[in-house]
Amino acid sequence: MLIAHRLLVVATVTIASLTPAQAQPVEDPNYTTQNLMIFNARDEILLQRNFMGWSTPGTRYDKRLTIEESLADLAQTYGVRICRVRLAGLFSYRYGYTPAISSRSHYSVRLAGGVAQPPSGFAELRWVDRPTALRLMAESSQKSPPALVELTRQMLTVPDRIWGGAFSIWQEGESYRSRTLQPFEVLGYSDPHPPGSADRTDREAACE
Repeated sequence: MLIAHRLLVVATVTIASLTPAQAQPVEDPNYTTQNLMIFNARDEILLQRNFMGWSTPGTRYDKRLTIEESLADLAQTYGVRICRVRLAGLFSYRYGYTPAISSRSHYSVRLAGGVAQPPSGFAELRWVDRPTALRLMAESSQKSPPALVELTRQMLTVPDRIWGGAFSIWQEGESYRSRTLQPFEVLGYSDPHPPGSADRTDREAACE
């Protein structure tokens, strides 16, 4: 009888973990994401478009991989290889529609090879300059929260710093809204000539 009871508890927990957060909250819904700002030799950044709109490639960090292994795996999903990995930002989202906080790490990297191709479920990929990237991510058709544009702009505008910040995210209809919980702050300093900067000749050669 005790064994049957334990099996019932395990089955209940398993089913709950597979149920959407809005319908069945779990005890520890927090999660971590990894996001890539991939720059090519023309200083263009890779954007993807899915049902939420335009953004840089990203994924949940939930595989048994080191950080760099996971980032390489994410890049490979898009058909490319990367090098010169540099931490660009660490941000938090606190959600109003589910009891979760996501920790979001953003990395600036250099394209090392391959041909970018959209993974299954993604409509389009584009190499664009930074102003165009921010314009696409801010289009009125976007469903992603405005926080995504704000933090991307901060990292692209001042790339020699590692940025932090936090946002509250909630849903309105099919779109998401945001407000700042913690203003942008400098967490540290990084490469003074990162991928995407003008003075990068030596780093380009080192990345081959």
